[in-house]
Amino acid sequence: MADLRLNTLTSSIILALSSGFYPLADAKAQEKTASNEQLEIISISRKRPESLQEVPIAITALSEKVIENAGIERPGDAIGLIPNITMVDASNVGDTQVTIRGIVSTRDAESTFAYVVDGVLMTNPNGFNEELFDVAQIEVLKGPQGALYGRNAVAGAIIVTTKQPSDEFEGRVKIGLANNDTQKASGVISGALSDTVRGRLSASRNTTDGFYTNAFTGADDSVDYLEDSNIRGRLIWDASDILTLDFRASVSDVEGGAINYNAAFALPSFVDAFNQPAYFADVNEHDFIFAFNVPGINEQSTFETSLKADLDLDGFDVTAVLAYNDLEETLLSDGTSASFYGYELTAQCQTDRATLNNAPTAIGGAGRTDLFGEFFAPFGVFAPGVEFTGVYGPFTPTSCDGYQFQERSQSDFSGELRFTSDSPSDPLRWIAGLYFAEIERDVVVAYGADTGQGFLKQAYIPATGPNPTDLLFDDTFDTSVMSAFGQLEYDFNEQWELSVALRYDHESRDVSNNVPNVSASGLNINTIIDGVVGPINPAFTANPDGIPDRNSTFSHWQPKVTLAYAASDDWNWYASYGVGFRSGGFNSIGTEATLDFWFNATGDGSPGDAVNAQLLVSDEYDKEVTTNIELGFKSSLFDDLIKLNGAIFDTTVDDNQFFEFFAGPFGLIRAVTTIDELKIQGFEMDIKAQVTEDVSIFAGVGLLDSEIKENKNRPLSVGNTAPQSPDETYTLGVSWDYSLAEDLFMTSRIDWQYVGQTYFHTLQDEQTPTIWDFFGTLGGGVPAGPHSVDFSNATRDAYSTLNLRVSLDSENWTLALWSKNLTDENYLQEVIPTPEFGGSFLHPSAQRSYGVDFAYRF
Repeated sequence: MADLRLNTLTSSIILALSSGFYPLADAKAQEKTASNEQLEIISISRKRPESLQEVPIAITALSEKVIENAGIERPGDAIGLIPNITMVDASNVGDTQVTIRGIVSTRDAESTFAYVVDGVLMTNPNGFNEELFDVAQIEVLKGPQGALYGRNAVAGAIIVTTKQPSDEFEGRVKIGLANNDTQKASGVISGALSDTVRGRLSASRNTTDGFYTNAFTGADDSVDYLEDSNIRGRLIWDASDILTLDFRASVSDVEGGAINYNAAFALPSFVDAFNQPAYFADVNEHDFIFAFNVPGINEQSTFETSLKADLDLDGFDVTAVLAYNDLEETLLSDGTSASFYGYELTAQCQTDRATLNNAPTAIGGAGRTDLFGEFFAPFGVFAPGVEFTGVYGPFTPTSCDGYQFQERSQSDFSGELRFTSDSPSDPLRWIAGLYFAEIERDVVVAYGADTGQGFLKQAYIPATGPNPTDLLFDDTFDTSVMSAFGQLEYDFNEQWELSVALRYDHESRDVSNNVPNVSASGLNINTIIDGVVGPINPAFTANPDGIPDRNSTFSHWQPKVTLAYAASDDWNWYASYGVGFRSGGFNSIGTEATLDFWFNATGDGSPGDAVNAQLLVSDEYDKEVTTNIELGFKSSLFDDLIKLNGAIFDTTVDDNQFFEFFAGPFGLIRAVTTIDELKIQGFEMDIKAQVTEDVSIFAGVGLLDSEIKENKNRPLSVGNTAPQSPDETYTLGVSWDYSLAEDLFMTSRIDWQYVGQTYFHTLQDEQTPTIWDFFGTLGGGVPAGPHSVDFSNATRDAYSTLNLRVSLDSENWTLALWSKNLTDENYLQEVIPTPEFGGSFLHPSAQRSYGVDFAYRF
């Protein structure tokens, strides 16, 4: 654990704060009572109200005041304040990957954390990245929480509590303007509808053009633009002295840019062959050009509703929850296959290349370096007449790269019945419950030809359509979940508490294939084998009569044992052992067959014979089990002026589900693989301190030491660190509250976040074969191999960001000036290494934003 020592920065913060608090504690103890109350947070992490400082779980909680002062509007804003947790938000609105303590959530699979809103467990991982407004509190629990929160809580839980309807009539309107033509508006109205019914209605509308421009069209609102609308309603009915009903409903519509990536090669052999360093450049120095002819459009519509009943009986409480969610999401964007010449000979590709190429004018080219960069640095596009020679790259302004269409729709119905002892002062407290969920998810990934005739947004387009489909994955996944859980908490005395929790989860999963048994359009020459156009899904080769349905069941016991020790009124220690479980599942059928044909040696003369990548990617994957041992402390020092919490942990993950992209002549395949064994050790600490009557400091440190112990799919990765898991994260915030007049206050808050160097793949410095080994056997523009990929230049550099918000607050209004990424730090949001392609897909982060908000309360 030598790598997990507390570094000098953190030590200096703690020493400086501690040394200044001895006189402050004596002089200001009574004076700060009101300020201390804002630091006291009631946690509901164990499904009952408790003081945050007494709950034996590593929790970071953000109060309503922090949410307001820090300008938290989306989940990524909150995550930026918490050590040992990071988030990638790149591909589209609903596609986020959250890493908690080295365990990253997985595209196209279940989440790694439980997401709970007002006591309702959200089952759709794509619903996480929603607008956060009218929120009272956010709690982030770290470490496996499966015993109480069930399936998928292998890394932790995120609990959001929205504001309840008020007894008195009240409301608020808020408007905001910012750079990039950003406009924000929201409103809330709340109050009693009768003696027993209270209601709350809130709405928001946010739009922005984004930071980046499409160099091909000149449009500044077609790359990372966003339009987000939400309406939420809540009714609480005190039906009797013992029964309360809580009804929630919300609708949201989001449209935004999608698949805004550039490509970068990682092929040292190409540097030598073409005398061009751009084929093995540092991804952190990439100069982004977005120039696509297919506008990236992500559309997402969500409807959520739930009914929660709380019944207060003699000796225990009963809580029943029923919830229904429906999410419809589609995505259309440019394709990736141009560099493999699949659509080289189509009429539209030939037409486009006549004017859209970066060949120098001296050799008859158009010299469009604004679209592709300098000639062969690394992309080179020739005019018609020079065929199968250029390096086009993905997401280009020509139709030569085709298009892609995706659909991820889910509807689910879930319920929970929970019994809870109602006396928190009793030495024995208990919880018992049952949970069920019925989930149906449709996943479509289609690739096809861009003929210049527009696009139908549907899974399959016949050869006679405007955008014929050449490769299609289309599956319906049905999941049934049944769970039983319970927890006992027993106080041996005033100092010692033992908590034992246990949950059993059982999942039944079925998948049916919806791909029609037809051939590809024939426009992509890579689908033509020995003069015959292949099927639209390679799985039909082995299943000519139709692709069969698949089913499997997954179950697991999830225990958690916690021993807590209150050493004094100021110090609480705890030790815990916990297990988390994430169900296995299915990749779209045809994944294995496609990858075997192109990348694995089969001895039948297929391209994979030349590549021989030795992949072990299956059409299904195993369940994931996380085991965690943790020792932590929570302290309240100097009359509660300082709250200092910390934990060390040791985590083992078996069959960690890891998402991979595979790019090739077929287009792009999304697949879930597994890392057989992953070991993670870590340390984290956070501090909240009231330095003076007006100044508060918030700081945190997170350190990780991770190692891949076994990985049969990528054996060369053994010994590497966990993907998307920076070894260091730091946070530091300062808030200053100042009274300008009797009814006018100024609040200033500045937040700094540091994220260490990050690998995004299990392969990190190793060299492995690529599809270019096959193209090297064909002659033409690609020299003979080997052309191994080397990802030593594909690591995201460490970065830091600074956010600032200054507000003036009166009794009825607030005026705030703010800036996010104040220093305009340029860093990568995501790097997606695609080993067999020989490079990575890159997405930049948001640049500096700034604006003004005005809120009026009545």
